[in-house]
Amino acid sequence: MSKLAVGLLGSSGLVGRTYRSLLKNHPFFDLTFAPDRKELSHTEKAKGCALIFSALPNDIAKIYDPLYAKGGFPVFSSASCHRMEKDIPLIIPEINGVELKGWKGKLIAKPNCTLQSMILPLYPLHQKFHLKGISVTNLQSMSGAGANFELKENIIPFIEGEEEKTENETLKILKMPEIAMSVHCTRVPVLHGHMACISASFEKKPTLQEVKDTWEQFKGLDLPTAPEKPFIYFEEKDRPQVELDVNLGKGMSIALGRLRSCPLFDIRFTALSHNLIRGAAGGGLLTAELYARENLL
Repeated sequence: MSKLAVGLLGSSGLVGRTYRSLLKNHPFFDLTFAPDRKELSHTEKAKGCALIFSALPNDIAKIYDPLYAKGGFPVFSSASCHRMEKDIPLIIPEINGVELKGWKGKLIAKPNCTLQSMILPLYPLHQKFHLKGISVTNLQSMSGAGANFELKENIIPFIEGEEEKTENETLKILKMPEIAMSVHCTRVPVLHGHMACISASFEKKPTLQEVKDTWEQFKGLDLPTAPEKPFIYFEEKDRPQVELDVNLGKGMSIALGRLRSCPLFDIRFTALSHNLIRGAAGGGLLTAELYARENLL
């Protein structure tokens, strides 16, 4: 198909700059509209755009995301303010991208960045063995708190609202309110990359080999931003590591390791994702690619 003109709101922030980088020479999209904050109200300047990406912070996204949606533009937003609205789909393309088909609304939400390393590797296991319970400790990088956040020789065992977002958004995406969840979210002195230490139980307990086989056999999407392998598993005892593995699959793959039995749950493992790419701009871009390919524009 010919390239589609797209817009980007909030292009100067960390997520916005990541969107800019990923949109360079993109085979589907051509960035033609990226207003600064003073120009956000000039929706008429977005004329000709097939869709809008929004990397605006919550307080501003509440105002301008709906404004562009009312103007007829599909808006793919990273803001948490939209995620739990009943009439707005919350999409991870490999899991529930099918919800985009036949959908008539204009606002589409991207989940919290912490979900990617947890829910993506659990989803194919859930399909086969049916999740019962999840316990996870998320070790979240500094860039998840914004460009000016710095942390040295310290760990902060609290991130405002993150645990609630992780629990509520997971249940909305999986449509499984009966899953028991316990989440810890901790800020650690790493620039990019969210690591999750996960324990999970299932209706039917899988063997460790069945878990590995399920990850290996899981097929991603045939789209420009989708990684060739959604999951990359490491047998080494000390992997995945942020320094070595956060950019796998151009930042879109989930690095997995340390799979073993759990004395309280069925299995436990470690998962790593890039919070600005898979967790933010890359996830939104992949959703828009699916939306465009399905001729929903």
